Amino acid sequence: MATRKTTQYWEKVKNQYTQSLCYSKEVGLYMDRIPEGQNPEELLYRPQGYVGYVIKKIAIPEMNVEITILSNFGYGNASYLRAAINVGNRRVLDFDLSKLYILNHCSITTFEVPTYEWNRLFEKIISGYKVASVNVMATSAITYIEELSGMLDKDEILIKGNLEKEEPVTWDGKFLISMYAGKKIEDLLKGIELGEVKDPVVQKYLLNLCRKYIVKLKNLKLDYEDSRTSQLSESLLAIHKFMCDNRAGTEYLSMILDKEV
Repeated sequence: MATRKTTQYWEKVKNQYTQSLCYSKEVGLYMDRIPEGQNPEELLYRPQGYVGYVIKKIAIPEMNVEITILSNFGYGNASYLRAAINVGNRRVLDFDLSKLYILNHCSITTFEVPTYEWNRLFEKIISGYKVASVNVMATSAITYIEELSGMLDKDEILIKGNLEKEEPVTWDGKFLISMYAGKKIEDLLKGIELGEVKDPVVQKYLLNLCRKYIVKLKNLKLDYEDSRTSQLSESLLAIHKFMCDNRAGTEYLSMILDKEV
C-alpha cells in the first residue's frame, strides 16, 4: 500500500488527520496519534489518501469483531469513505436518520462519512461498536422505520446526492417518492437480515411499512414504458421475501391480487 499514489487534496490536508484507530485489551477501541514510521501493536489503521479503491479488514479476536474499512478517493462524486462492523456473524447497523435523504453511498449496513474525514470515521466505528447490542439497534430501527413510513405520506422530499457538501434537490410526485422510498426499504430489509434484528416489535413495524408501500404502489398510475418503473418491482421483490420469511406470504399475495385472506 505504501507505494500507491495519493491524491493532491490529501497532500494538502493530511496534517489535519493525525489520529489513528487503535485497540488494546485494557482500553478497547480508541484513537491516538501514532508518528509516521512507528507501528505499535495497538495500531489498527492509519489515515491515508490513496487514489482509488482500498479495502482493509481488521480482525480483533478478543472482541469477536471484524472491521472493514473501505475508501475510494479521487473520483469526484463516486468517491467515498465507509466502514462495516461485524460482531460475530451479525452486522452492526447505523440507523442515522439523515441516511434516508442521501441517494448514493449511504446504507444502514455501513458507517459513512465525507471523504477524507478519518477522525469522524474512527469515532463512528468506536461509538458503533459500543451500541452494537441487538436491543439498542431495535430501538433505533423503530425510529428509522417510522421516518421512512412518513416519507411515503409526503408530496415532496429533499434529497442529497451524497454526503459531501451540496444543496439538496427536490424530488416530488408519488412516483419518484415511491421509487426512492422503495430503494431505502430494500436497504432496510437487507440490513435487518444482516444485523439479525429479530425483535417482534421491529417485525411488526416492518410489516406495517411493507403493507403501506404495497397499497401506495397499487394506487399509482404507472407508465410501463418508463424504464424506471422496473425499479418498483425490485422493491416489491424484497418486500415479498421479507413477508414470506415472516409468515405473511399469503397476505402479500392477497394484497397483490386483491383477494381477501
